Amino acid sequence: MSCKIEIKTERFTLRPLTSADGHDVVRLLDDYEVARWLTVVPHPYRFSDYTGFLAHLADTSVLGGLAIEEDGQVLGVVGLDPTLGYWLGRPHHGRGVMTEAAGGLINWAFRNHPIDQISSGYFEGNAASQTVLHKLGFRTTGKIESVYCVSQGIDVKLVKVDLNRADWEGAQ
Repeated sequence: MSCKIEIKTERFTLRPLTSADGHDVVRLLDDYEVARWLTVVPHPYRFSDYTGFLAHLADTSVLGGLAIEEDGQVLGVVGLDPTLGYWLGRPHHGRGVMTEAAGGLINWAFRNHPIDQISSGYFEGNAASQTVLHKLGFRTTGKIESVYCVSQGIDVKLVKVDLNRADWEGAQ
């Protein structure tokens, strides 16, 4: 399935992942310090995991995983299917990449789809993800779920957050 979606932000392009992105994605995601904060990502992360993810996107929604591209290089992935999820390679941390990229996807989603709310979450202890979500306007729901983290091999606590359309539009 091919999708023509392309979202431009000030610095980045969000576009569907392709098999050509495999080298960058595997290199960046085969990092325990990235994988440990993600629910379904194994460690080590191999090319077969990536091709499996591409197959999953083809069967579900390309919006579930968009490449964050800068100057022809994949920095990480952001998706919305149906919750907001993302990861960023460690060499790109600290530059505001995810706040800009996720904000671009959220803006696009609220403009192009009749949704009133987007949900997401972060593992307890993941201050960077918590900061990104709060900068974007997400608010804690008061719910914490226990979820299995594949890379850690244990259940972890996932803090649930929501962003409603009115709050997003009011902040723009």
